[in-house]
Amino acid sequence: MASMRVLVMGSGLLGVVTAYVLASRGHSVTVIERKSESAAETSFANGGQLSYSHAEPWANPHMLGKLPAWLFRADSPLIFRPRLDLDMIRWGIAFLRNCTAARAAENCANTLRLALYSREKMAVLMRETGIAFDYAEKGILHIFDHEESFRHARMQAAFQARFGCEETPLSRDEVLALEPALAATGRHLIGGMLATLDASGDARTFCIRLAEWCERKLGVTFHYRTAIDAVRRSGGRVDAVVAGGRTFTADAYVAALGSYTSLLKSIGLRLPIYPMKGYSITLPANDATPHISLTDGSYKIVFSRLGDRLRIAGTAEFAGHDARIMPKRIAPIIAAAKTLLPLAAWDAPREEWACLRPSTPRGTPTLGRTPYANLFLNTGHGTLGWTLAAGSAFAVADVIEGHAPEIDLSGLTLKGAAS
Repeated sequence: MASMRVLVMGSGLLGVVTAYVLASRGHSVTVIERKSESAAETSFANGGQLSYSHAEPWANPHMLGKLPAWLFRADSPLIFRPRLDLDMIRWGIAFLRNCTAARAAENCANTLRLALYSREKMAVLMRETGIAFDYAEKGILHIFDHEESFRHARMQAAFQARFGCEETPLSRDEVLALEPALAATGRHLIGGMLATLDASGDARTFCIRLAEWCERKLGVTFHYRTAIDAVRRSGGRVDAVVAGGRTFTADAYVAALGSYTSLLKSIGLRLPIYPMKGYSITLPANDATPHISLTDGSYKIVFSRLGDRLRIAGTAEFAGHDARIMPKRIAPIIAAAKTLLPLAAWDAPREEWACLRPSTPRGTPTLGRTPYANLFLNTGHGTLGWTLAAGSAFAVADVIEGHAPEIDLSGLTLKGAAS
């Protein structure tokens, strides 16, 4: 098809990968970003996992049963900060509606379909660009110390196997044999699930190097320190985006704005996306650092070795757009991680980070068309932004070009997103 001028709003993982796909197809792509570089916010220091097998949404009956106890625990993996916030209240009500078995199964299947497609497209991207980002294709090991959670994980794995996603249950001895760093744990591990389709790596390094590759090889133009002032519309189309005191025009516009997709309220587009605040810490790696990426099923914390560093990330806090690092929320992550890996480099200086993950009540992203003919969405990925980035970008590019996407986008579009 004829080349188009495309403006991508946002230079995190979703924005940069979208720019890569469109530019590689011959389109003229411009990216605007309010920060001084790509991957400066949510994509900066995430858990480092490409967790294609982790498709179960937060909204599910198993989670619903835990909510009452978690609401009163200071170290809860999921916290709602009470506030007079109508958006959060609406989001919470929709979240509870999605906690039925039927809706959880549907949302899981939709996410898994996109995740497996994304795995295929990520392989294409890596092959075409040759970008190095501490990639490790060793799978992800989910560990458990409660039989109820372990049993639920096995049931979930059996459900996902119907869609081509295989996981392997492991005994405690098999877990320790696979990852000897867990031998010193103070936890009574009872077993694990090995997700062999999964991988890990440094998302920020990936994003920055892909942006550089797009500039150098594909002619993509990046405008940093360029915050959006206004989105202009006329009838059923977007006319321009005013950002950093400049006016940008294009044939098509892509909103990859994460938790700041709320900017589109100014043109009457209200999406059910709310920021889910997460935290991470980064330590130097040592001899006690795991070599395989881990997911702690009890504390909802993930561990990834990134070259000579260990990234530990977790928690889900609903506190509006407050991205400050709160010591009282970092502390539970450190405490749980120290129990699991007591010999890690805890005495060394560490980096702390907090970010706002753009989350939808149903747990699936929002992709593709909007009521405006030339405005498209690639947002709402929650904790799976990097995991789903490649597949989302290829699918959205197809929609922009007027092609049928290679996968069914049912349950992944604006239609029905608020339900």
